[in-house]
Amino acid sequence: MLVGLLVGTGVLLLLAYGAVALYVADALTRSKQQRVQDTPASVNLRYEEAQFLAEDGAILRGWFLESPGARATVILIHDIEGTRSDREHGLLRLTRDYVSHGYHVLTFDLRGRGESICGRDRLGSHELRDVAAAAGYVRERAGPLPLILHGFGFGGSLAIEGVAHGVPAQAVIADSPFTSAREFLRHRWRHIPGHLFRVSCWIARRVYDADIDALAPIAVVDAVAPTPILFIHGDADLDVPPTHTINLAAASLNDRNQMWLVPNVGHCGAYLDHPGVYLGRCLEFIEQAVPARLLVATAG
Repeated sequence: MLVGLLVGTGVLLLLAYGAVALYVADALTRSKQQRVQDTPASVNLRYEEAQFLAEDGAILRGWFLESPGARATVILIHDIEGTRSDREHGLLRLTRDYVSHGYHVLTFDLRGRGESICGRDRLGSHELRDVAAAAGYVRERAGPLPLILHGFGFGGSLAIEGVAHGVPAQAVIADSPFTSAREFLRHRWRHIPGHLFRVSCWIARRVYDADIDALAPIAVVDAVAPTPILFIHGDADLDVPPTHTINLAAASLNDRNQMWLVPNVGHCGAYLDHPGVYLGRCLEFIEQAVPARLLVATAG
């Protein structure tokens, strides 16, 4: 009788544990869909609607903005819960700044965000395909102009990993990137026990095809060379501590990389807090990464 009771209790506890782990796995991969709040018209820009497919058929939507005589094209990649019009990080204002300084811009929604269609958040494993698809769209739309990837948070990590895996960019600007999706999400879910987090990640991979270990820039950042990276991070970032950027920079042996730790700034807040300085640093970095002689060679 006692043995049966213990066994029954154990089974119930195991089922309860599994249910909690499944709930966490579902929460980890639930779509971060947010409404696209504005358009480039709100900052007095003309734009074209863009739609393209990722390798697995996910429908991605964005805007393409032309700058007459553009010297390069910038792809903006928003954060994990953002959209192409993210007000919190000033993406439309930054788009306007780039266009006014002679750059085409593609800004788009990652799958499961904004107006891009695809169910689950795949923790970076499938979103890397979105970055590759965006680069392919730009190549068809703008020709062989140099390509710059400028990402925020999750988007910054995708930019680093994407170039390491072959996205043909001439420069990367990574604002508040993390070393790996596992480290980022463990920090975000630090209130739950580690064993529960690990089981939930296993369930996310097996049930939702979301591989938390597919996005780990720290493991590939050195492979980005010779493409240079400008790392930007606020030293008051509580979502992604600045040690992530410091470790990423240390893991790369590329002497063309630059790092800017911004005092008293939170997560991805450097542009809105210091727009002039931020833009100046980005433009100077791009000028060094894509000098005029490279532009002539590319055009030829």
